Amino acid sequence: MSHVHHLIELIDSINKTEEMISLHKDHDELDLMTSQYEALKTKQISQLIDELAMPPFQSLESISLIQKIVNKYYPSINDEIVEHKELKKLALAIS
Repeated sequence: MSHVHHLIELIDSINKTEEMISLHKDHDELDLMTSQYEALKTKQISQLIDELAMPPFQSLESISLIQKIVNKYYPSINDEIVEHKELKKLALAIS
């Protein structure tokens, strides 16, 4: 299996996970399933970003794709979400 094919399968899995999140958000009174699917989505997206940030894809183009991924799957995310002490220091250093 080619590396690109693997990444496409990972994107398909992320999209299926998003469908499950939507399904459970609309029909679940308990947030347990939704939070489990949200954790899975975070893990999948992290894996995709990690693979794009490493050779053979590591480039300005892959960073552009990473930005596209974050914008697509987390459109309403903002800087104020960072609460972890060490990550907050990084966020301040970037600003």
